[in-house]
Amino acid sequence: MVKLALGTVQFGLQYGINNKSGIPTELDLESIFTLAKKAGIEILDSAQGYGNAEERLGKFSSYDFQVITKFKKLETPYPLHKELRESLSKLNKQCLYGYIAHDGDLLIKNPEWWHSLKEAKNHGLVKKIGYSIYSVNQLESLLTQNMIPDLIQFPYNIFDQRFAPHMSELVSLGVEIHTRSVYLQGLLQMNPERLSSHFKLLKPSLIKLQDIANQNNLSISELCLGFVLCNPLINKVVIGIDNVSQLAENIYISQKKSFSKDVISELLSIEVTELDLLNPLNWN
Repeated sequence: MVKLALGTVQFGLQYGINNKSGIPTELDLESIFTLAKKAGIEILDSAQGYGNAEERLGKFSSYDFQVITKFKKLETPYPLHKELRESLSKLNKQCLYGYIAHDGDLLIKNPEWWHSLKEAKNHGLVKKIGYSIYSVNQLESLLTQNMIPDLIQFPYNIFDQRFAPHMSELVSLGVEIHTRSVYLQGLLQMNPERLSSHFKLLKPSLIKLQDIANQNNLSISELCLGFVLCNPLINKVVIGIDNVSQLAENIYISQKKSFSKDVISELLSIEVTELDLLNPLNWN
């Protein structure tokens, strides 16, 4: 089973701290989707807040990917079905694989929307409901309110393992776990000597990551993606790509054998205490 899911924010927005390619053209998307399909990737991860990504995906609905999309904010108490139907229309779909809150705070502040999500699932408009989260506090609050998701998404990478202690509990609850930020929007792949002053506190950790890569004859990309893929509790790893070459590289890495336990131990030894710098929401 292919463990990769394809993120689509780059298809609708100029996105990523290390993005030098810009937004893909229609021809680029055709190449990307053709390769993804050939590699066995089944899921596209999108959102209403990703510019015109949903509309662009809708033009390629013949590829028959499963689609997850997210609602970002709602203007009235019960517009969720309207928002959902708009996404279905844009995506040219009758039913979504997943429909989730873009930020768990939306449901914490508006718990009635959880009932709307369950109604949408009961009506056959979506297979799985849930939320994308940014902090452990959000997760604990949502679970305390008995909002047990079918599907959850959160960041997880070599530098950011805040959610690791909660994965077993989520699996025991029957939750499908999707992780994002494998490369932290490309930050983990950047040259430590070329970091802006904003990220200077991460320089020692990036240098150590680079040293581990050099000592084991592996690329930074192989370390980052391989580390996440080897976690058996994760169902899907959402990757963002700017072009078909990046997708091909990620597919190649995903098909390689897992690296040794010694390498994993070395990666786990990297301690990052500046957690605020690991959240892209704090980069502006």
